[in-house]
Amino acid sequence: MTAAMLMLGVMNAAIGRYPAPETEMRAKSAAAREHISQMLYDAAGGGSEGAILSAIAIGDRSRIDRALKSDFKKSGAMHLMALSGLHIGVLYLLITLTLCILGNSPPARITRKTVTLTLLWSYAIITGLSTSILRAVMMITIYEAGELAGSRRNLIRALAISALISTLANPDAPFQIGFQLSYGAMAGIGVIYPRLKTILECRSALMEKVWNTVALSLSCQAATAPLVWLYFGTFPRYFLITNFVAIPLTSAAIYLTPLTLLTKNLPVAGDFLTSALRLSLSLLKTVIGIIAGL
Repeated sequence: MTAAMLMLGVMNAAIGRYPAPETEMRAKSAAAREHISQMLYDAAGGGSEGAILSAIAIGDRSRIDRALKSDFKKSGAMHLMALSGLHIGVLYLLITLTLCILGNSPPARITRKTVTLTLLWSYAIITGLSTSILRAVMMITIYEAGELAGSRRNLIRALAISALISTLANPDAPFQIGFQLSYGAMAGIGVIYPRLKTILECRSALMEKVWNTVALSLSCQAATAPLVWLYFGTFPRYFLITNFVAIPLTSAAIYLTPLTLLTKNLPVAGDFLTSALRLSLSLLKTVIGIIAGL
Protein backbone atom coordinates (compact mmCIF):
# COMPACT_ATOMS: atom_id res chain seq x y z
CA MET A 1 0.00 0.00 0.00
CA THR A 2 2.86 2.40 0.80
CA ALA A 3 4.35 1.86 -2.66
CA ALA A 4 1.00 2.66 -4.19
CA MET A 5 0.78 5.86 -2.15
CA LEU A 6 4.26 6.87 -3.25
CA MET A 7 3.33 6.50 -6.91
CA LEU A 8 -0.06 8.13 -6.61
CA GLY A 9 1.48 11.59 -7.00
CA VAL A 10 1.89 10.88 -10.73
CA MET A 11 -1.37 12.40 -11.96
CA ASN A 12 -2.45 14.96 -9.34
CA ALA A 13 -1.52 18.16 -11.18
CA ALA A 14 -4.95 19.73 -10.75
CA ILE A 15 -6.33 19.62 -7.22
CA GLY A 16 -9.76 20.71 -6.02
CA ARG A 17 -10.14 21.91 -2.43
CA TYR A 18 -12.84 21.29 0.12
CA PRO A 19 -13.98 24.43 1.94
CA ALA A 20 -13.03 24.43 5.59
CA PRO A 21 -16.03 24.50 7.93
CA GLU A 22 -14.74 27.29 10.16
CA THR A 23 -13.15 30.60 9.21
CA GLU A 24 -11.04 30.58 12.37
CA MET A 25 -9.68 27.15 11.51
CA ARG A 26 -8.81 28.31 8.00
CA ALA A 27 -6.98 31.34 9.39
CA LYS A 28 -4.99 29.25 11.88
CA SER A 29 -4.16 26.68 9.20
CA ALA A 30 -3.01 29.41 6.81
CA ALA A 31 -0.82 31.00 9.49
CA ALA A 32 0.73 27.65 10.40
CA ARG A 33 1.29 26.87 6.73
CA GLU A 34 3.06 30.18 6.14
CA HIS A 35 5.28 29.68 9.18
CA ILE A 36 6.24 26.15 8.13
CA SER A 37 6.81 27.30 4.56
CA GLN A 38 9.31 29.92 5.75
CA MET A 39 11.11 27.33 7.90
CA LEU A 40 11.42 25.00 4.91
CA TYR A 41 12.59 27.79 2.64
CA ASP A 42 15.32 28.76 5.10
CA ALA A 43 16.33 25.13 5.76
CA ALA A 44 17.06 24.64 2.06
CA GLY A 45 19.13 27.80 1.88
CA GLY A 46 16.52 29.90 0.08
CA GLY A 47 16.63 30.46 -3.68
CA SER A 48 15.22 27.90 -6.11
CA GLU A 49 15.98 24.99 -3.79
CA GLY A 50 14.05 26.62 -0.92
CA ALA A 51 11.14 27.39 -3.23
CA ILE A 52 11.06 23.78 -4.46
CA LEU A 53 11.11 22.40 -0.91
CA SER A 54 8.23 24.64 0.18
CA ALA A 55 6.27 23.49 -2.87
CA ILE A 56 6.87 19.75 -2.62
CA ALA A 57 6.54 19.59 1.16
CA ILE A 58 3.40 21.62 1.85
CA GLY A 59 2.24 22.80 -1.57
CA ASP A 60 3.30 26.45 -1.25
CA ARG A 61 4.22 27.48 -4.81
CA SER A 62 4.28 31.23 -4.13
CA ARG A 63 8.09 31.34 -4.40
CA ILE A 64 8.34 29.33 -7.63
CA ASP A 65 9.34 31.61 -10.50
CA ARG A 66 7.90 31.34 -14.01
CA ALA A 67 10.93 29.63 -15.57
CA LEU A 68 11.10 26.93 -12.91
CA LYS A 69 7.36 26.32 -13.09
CA SER A 70 7.66 26.01 -16.87
CA ASP A 71 10.39 23.35 -16.51
CA PHE A 72 8.21 21.32 -14.15
CA LYS A 73 5.27 21.52 -16.55
CA LYS A 74 7.29 20.55 -19.62
CA SER A 75 8.91 17.60 -17.87
CA GLY A 76 5.59 16.27 -16.59
CA ALA A 77 6.66 16.77 -12.97
CA MET A 78 4.14 19.43 -11.98
CA HIS A 79 2.34 16.80 -9.90
CA LEU A 80 5.27 16.88 -7.46
CA MET A 81 4.23 20.40 -6.47
CA ALA A 82 0.60 19.41 -6.03
CA LEU A 83 0.20 17.71 -2.67
CA SER A 84 -0.86 14.15 -3.30
CA GLY A 85 -0.69 10.55 -2.21
CA LEU A 86 3.07 10.76 -2.77
CA HIS A 87 3.46 13.12 0.15
CA ILE A 88 1.10 11.22 2.43
CA GLY A 89 2.84 7.95 1.51
CA VAL A 90 6.28 9.31 2.38
CA LEU A 91 5.01 10.88 5.61
CA TYR A 92 3.16 7.70 6.57
CA LEU A 93 6.23 5.56 6.01
CA LEU A 94 8.44 7.99 7.96
CA ILE A 95 6.04 8.04 10.93
CA THR A 96 5.64 4.25 10.83
CA LEU A 97 9.40 3.69 10.87
CA THR A 98 9.85 6.17 13.71
CA LEU A 99 7.12 4.65 15.89
CA CYS A 100 8.19 1.03 15.38
CA ILE A 101 10.37 1.41 18.50
CA LEU A 102 7.17 1.26 20.56
CA GLY A 103 6.86 -2.45 19.86
CA ASN A 104 3.94 -4.54 18.65
CA SER A 105 1.91 -5.19 21.80
CA PRO A 106 -1.82 -4.35 21.64
CA PRO A 107 -1.42 -1.05 23.60
CA ALA A 108 1.62 -0.12 21.47
CA ARG A 109 -0.29 -0.80 18.25
CA ILE A 110 -3.18 1.39 19.36
CA THR A 111 -0.75 4.15 20.38
CA ARG A 112 1.12 3.92 17.07
CA LYS A 113 -2.04 4.12 15.01
CA THR A 114 -3.48 6.97 17.09
CA VAL A 115 -0.31 9.05 16.79
CA THR A 116 0.05 8.25 13.08
CA LEU A 117 -3.51 9.25 12.21
CA THR A 118 -3.32 12.39 14.37
CA LEU A 119 -0.18 13.55 12.57
CA LEU A 120 -1.55 12.71 9.11
CA TRP A 121 -4.86 14.52 9.71
CA SER A 122 -2.97 17.52 11.16
CA TYR A 123 -0.84 17.65 8.01
CA ALA A 124 -3.96 17.37 5.84
CA ILE A 125 -5.67 20.27 7.66
CA ILE A 126 -2.60 22.52 7.58
CA THR A 127 -2.10 21.93 3.85
CA GLY A 128 -5.72 22.74 3.02
CA LEU A 129 -7.47 19.35 2.68
CA SER A 130 -6.93 18.97 -1.06
CA THR A 131 -8.84 16.17 -2.76
CA SER A 132 -5.89 13.82 -3.15
CA ILE A 133 -4.57 14.49 0.36
CA LEU A 134 -8.00 13.88 1.87
CA ARG A 135 -8.41 10.71 -0.18
CA ALA A 136 -5.02 9.36 0.87
CA VAL A 137 -5.51 10.11 4.58
CA MET A 138 -9.01 8.61 4.55
CA MET A 139 -7.71 5.44 2.89
CA ILE A 140 -4.96 5.08 5.49
CA THR A 141 -7.51 5.70 8.25
CA ILE A 142 -9.71 2.95 6.79
CA TYR A 143 -6.71 0.62 6.54
CA GLU A 144 -5.61 1.25 10.12
CA ALA A 145 -9.13 0.94 11.56
CA GLY A 146 -9.73 -2.25 9.60
CA GLU A 147 -6.45 -3.72 10.78
CA LEU A 148 -7.43 -3.12 14.41
CA ALA A 149 -10.75 -4.82 13.69
CA GLY A 150 -8.93 -7.82 12.24
CA SER A 151 -9.90 -7.38 8.58
CA ARG A 152 -7.50 -7.71 5.65
CA ARG A 153 -6.43 -4.67 3.68
CA ASN A 154 -8.28 -4.23 0.40
CA LEU A 155 -7.30 -1.30 -1.79
CA ILE A 156 -10.45 -1.14 -3.93
CA ARG A 157 -12.72 -1.39 -0.89
CA ALA A 158 -10.86 1.40 0.91
CA LEU A 159 -10.93 3.49 -2.27
CA ALA A 160 -14.69 3.01 -2.64
CA ILE A 161 -15.39 3.87 1.00
CA SER A 162 -13.27 7.02 0.87
CA ALA A 163 -14.97 8.09 -2.39
CA LEU A 164 -18.38 7.59 -0.78
CA ILE A 165 -17.41 9.63 2.29
CA SER A 166 -15.97 12.41 0.12
CA THR A 167 -19.12 12.54 -1.98
CA LEU A 168 -21.41 12.60 1.06
CA ALA A 169 -19.33 15.43 2.58
CA ASN A 170 -19.21 17.35 -0.70
CA PRO A 171 -21.65 16.28 -3.46
CA ASP A 172 -19.75 18.41 -5.99
CA ALA A 173 -16.48 16.53 -5.37
CA PRO A 174 -16.88 13.91 -8.15
CA PHE A 175 -17.14 16.72 -10.71
CA GLN A 176 -13.76 18.18 -9.71
CA ILE A 177 -10.74 17.42 -11.88
CA GLY A 178 -8.57 16.63 -8.87
CA PHE A 179 -11.09 14.08 -7.59
CA GLN A 180 -11.30 12.34 -10.96
CA LEU A 181 -7.52 12.23 -11.44
CA SER A 182 -6.78 11.11 -7.90
CA TYR A 183 -9.35 8.33 -7.78
CA GLY A 184 -8.68 7.37 -11.40
CA ALA A 185 -4.97 6.93 -10.71
CA MET A 186 -5.66 4.86 -7.62
CA ALA A 187 -8.17 2.72 -9.52
CA GLY A 188 -5.47 2.10 -12.14
CA ILE A 189 -3.12 0.91 -9.39
CA GLY A 190 -5.78 -1.35 -7.94
CA VAL A 191 -7.05 -2.85 -11.21
CA ILE A 192 -4.35 -2.54 -13.90
CA TYR A 193 -1.14 -2.82 -11.87
CA PRO A 194 -1.68 -6.35 -10.43
CA ARG A 195 -2.13 -7.69 -13.97
CA LEU A 196 0.55 -5.58 -15.63
CA LYS A 197 3.34 -6.48 -13.21
CA THR A 198 2.91 -10.21 -13.97
CA ILE A 199 3.62 -9.71 -17.68
CA LEU A 200 7.39 -9.60 -17.15
CA GLU A 201 9.27 -12.10 -15.00
CA CYS A 202 12.48 -10.71 -13.49
CA ARG A 203 15.30 -12.92 -12.30
CA SER A 204 16.90 -10.35 -10.02
CA ALA A 205 15.36 -8.43 -7.13
CA LEU A 206 16.70 -5.14 -8.51
CA MET A 207 15.11 -5.62 -11.92
CA GLU A 208 11.87 -6.67 -10.26
CA LYS A 209 11.77 -3.40 -8.30
CA VAL A 210 12.53 -1.43 -11.46
CA TRP A 211 9.78 -3.19 -13.39
CA ASN A 212 7.28 -2.75 -10.54
CA THR A 213 8.01 0.98 -10.52
CA VAL A 214 7.52 1.17 -14.28
CA ALA A 215 4.33 -0.89 -14.07
CA LEU A 216 2.92 1.38 -11.36
CA SER A 217 3.65 4.47 -13.43
CA LEU A 218 2.13 2.94 -16.55
CA SER A 219 -0.96 1.89 -14.60
CA CYS A 220 -1.55 5.42 -13.33
CA GLN A 221 -1.00 6.92 -16.76
CA ALA A 222 -3.27 4.41 -18.51
CA ALA A 223 -6.11 5.12 -16.11
CA THR A 224 -5.81 8.90 -16.21
CA ALA A 225 -4.58 9.60 -19.76
CA PRO A 226 -8.10 10.08 -21.19
CA LEU A 227 -8.91 12.61 -18.47
CA VAL A 228 -5.62 14.46 -18.96
CA TRP A 229 -6.18 14.68 -22.70
CA LEU A 230 -9.81 15.73 -22.23
CA TYR A 231 -9.07 18.51 -19.75
CA PHE A 232 -5.62 19.69 -20.82
CA GLY A 233 -5.23 18.53 -24.43
CA THR A 234 -1.72 17.29 -23.76
CA PHE A 235 0.25 14.31 -22.49
CA PRO A 236 3.75 14.23 -20.89
CA ARG A 237 6.02 12.36 -23.31
CA TYR A 238 8.78 11.65 -20.83
CA PHE A 239 6.66 10.73 -17.83
CA LEU A 240 8.51 7.43 -17.28
CA ILE A 241 11.90 9.15 -17.10
CA THR A 242 10.52 11.91 -14.91
CA ASN A 243 8.82 9.59 -12.47
CA PHE A 244 11.72 7.14 -12.35
CA VAL A 245 14.23 9.86 -11.42
CA ALA A 246 12.25 12.73 -9.90
CA ILE A 247 10.08 10.76 -7.48
CA PRO A 248 13.05 9.15 -5.63
CA LEU A 249 14.74 12.56 -5.36
CA THR A 250 11.52 14.14 -4.11
CA SER A 251 11.02 11.32 -1.60
CA ALA A 252 14.61 11.73 -0.40
CA ALA A 253 14.09 15.46 0.12
CA ILE A 254 10.89 14.88 2.09
CA TYR A 255 12.59 12.24 4.25
CA LEU A 256 15.57 14.51 4.90
CA THR A 257 13.48 17.57 5.75
CA PRO A 258 12.33 16.65 9.30
CA LEU A 259 15.77 15.23 10.10
CA THR A 260 17.37 18.48 8.93
CA LEU A 261 15.01 20.61 11.01
CA LEU A 262 15.54 18.47 14.12
CA THR A 263 19.34 18.54 13.88
CA LYS A 264 19.91 22.03 12.50
CA ASN A 265 21.65 23.20 15.71
CA LEU A 266 23.97 20.19 15.91
CA PRO A 267 27.45 20.92 14.49
CA VAL A 268 28.16 17.71 12.54
CA ALA A 269 24.86 15.94 11.92
CA GLY A 270 23.07 19.21 11.22
CA ASP A 271 25.60 20.35 8.63
CA PHE A 272 25.67 16.93 6.95
CA LEU A 273 21.88 16.61 6.68
CA THR A 274 21.48 20.18 5.51
CA SER A 275 24.03 19.58 2.75
CA ALA A 276 22.30 16.32 1.78
CA LEU A 277 18.91 18.05 1.63
CA ARG A 278 20.20 20.89 -0.52
CA LEU A 279 22.02 18.43 -2.81
CA SER A 280 18.85 16.38 -3.38
CA LEU A 281 16.90 19.54 -4.23
CA SER A 282 19.66 20.79 -6.52
CA LEU A 283 19.75 17.44 -8.34
CA LEU A 284 15.96 17.49 -8.66
CA LYS A 285 16.08 20.97 -10.19
CA THR A 286 18.84 19.91 -12.60
CA VAL A 287 17.07 16.71 -13.67
CA ILE A 288 13.80 18.56 -14.26
CA GLY A 289 15.62 21.16 -16.34
CA ILE A 290 17.32 18.50 -18.49
CA ILE A 291 14.06 16.60 -19.13
CA ALA A 292 12.23 19.83 -19.91
CA GLY A 293 14.83 20.61 -22.56
CA LEU A 294 14.47 17.28 -24.39
